[in-house]
Formats: sequence, C-alpha cells, structure tokens
Amino acid sequence: MICIECGRPVNDVYKEFGKAGSGNIRLTRCASCNQTADKYVEYDFIIVFLDLFLHKAQAYRHLLFNRQPYRDFGIPIQYIKVLVVYIFFESYIKWLRFKEYEQHPSGPAFYYIDWQDDVPYDRYWFIFITAIAEFAVYILSIILSVRLIYESRYPIIKYNYLIMAIILSSFGKGFLVLMMIWDYPFSFGSILNIFVLSSNVVAIKVFLDTTTFKAMFFVVFGFLGKLLFQSIIYLFDASMLLHLSF
Repeated sequence: MICIECGRPVNDVYKEFGKAGSGNIRLTRCASCNQTADKYVEYDFIIVFLDLFLHKAQAYRHLLFNRQPYRDFGIPIQYIKVLVVYIFFESYIKWLRFKEYEQHPSGPAFYYIDWQDDVPYDRYWFIFITAIAEFAVYILSIILSVRLIYESRYPIIKYNYLIMAIILSSFGKGFLVLMMIWDYPFSFGSILNIFVLSSNVVAIKVFLDTTTFKAMFFVVFGFLGKLLFQSIIYLFDASMLLHLSF
C-alpha cells in the first residue's frame, strides 16, 4: 500500500477498532507527508470515479495500489472484463461508421442506424479482431518504450501493473455507449480518444512516478505503434482507411 498524496509506502491506510467488520476505523496518516494516507477509503466509488475523470493522481494510486491485493504477476479478471467491454464498444462504433459510409459515401454528420438495411456483419468481426490487435500493439509499444528507458533504473518493473494502469485509465471508452443510444457527430469519438490518451498519461505518470513529459512520450510512442499497425492493415484492406482510424 502507498500514500495517495506522496506515493510513499505505508503499512496500512486505516486501523480497525472493535469487532472485525464493525466498520469502526481510523484513517492512517503518512509518516512522510503527514497527510491522510488514503482518504478514498471512506468515499463512495462515484467520488473516486469523478476524481478519475478530473485526472487526479490520488484516485489512480488508490485504485492501483490500495484497492486490491498486491500481485506479482497477472491481471485481475475484473480488468479483463472491462477491457472486453471497451473493445466491444469501440469496434461496434467503428462498424456503425463503416456501415454508414457504405450507405452514404458522402459522409453523414451523425450516426444513424436503420436495421432494415443490409448490414455487413462479416466486417464487424474483422473490425473486432483488429481492435483487439490495435490495443495489444498500443500496450506492447508502451512497454517497449518503458523498458528501453527504465530498464537500467528499475531492476524489476511490474508490467502487469503498467497494463492495469492503461486499462484503468481507458475508462473514457465506456462513454462510447452514448453513441450507441443517441446520434452524435463523428468528432465525439475523436474527443473521447484524446481524453483517453490524456488519462493514460496520468496513469503511467503515477505508476512510474515519472514526469509528465516522459509519460507523454510513452503514450505517443504507443500511439505511433498503433498507427503503424493500422497502416499495415490498410495495405491489405484500403476500404477500412476511414473507419478504423478512430
């Protein structure tokens, strides 16, 4: 466990009094900064989520290091489930965009769904698999850049926590569900993508305890790796050029 204010290790974030499970607790103060080690222990999750939305480093420290038991390797199943949902939303919106383009090559300003039209379902699975590969390339590119720069500084880097930080900070992809319910301009997806990338910067900065500039470098490197992968896909299927660059 760590202090969410300064990032220094602490033995615990609260002490419990009375019978186990009684709920009588006292929050621990950090010996390094003399601040409450983890104020989110007493907060509802909605408050934590709002602070995630506001890019607060304390919320990321709480969820990554204090909310769940320490893991030497592996990723909790909850993160895997959330990642699957992210990819489903993203690939579905890309598929709708492809469908709209096929019906209106001039490009409509908003998404519109007419379930009576012929739907290219085979394209959806191609886009879904491609979305999985894109996310994998994005993560692997970030891991490679981190390894190149920090391997000499840190003898052991918990890459599972780096992956968890990226998945956690990609929560903005969940807002893609809004595009499945209401009509939104195509620019909405691009705005969400920028928001997710900025959240990735904060999460990587928190995990590596590094500067914002270096965290931005890792995210940009990952994004360039993703673009390179997309370019390779386009060589084999040029019709996806306008529909996968989300």
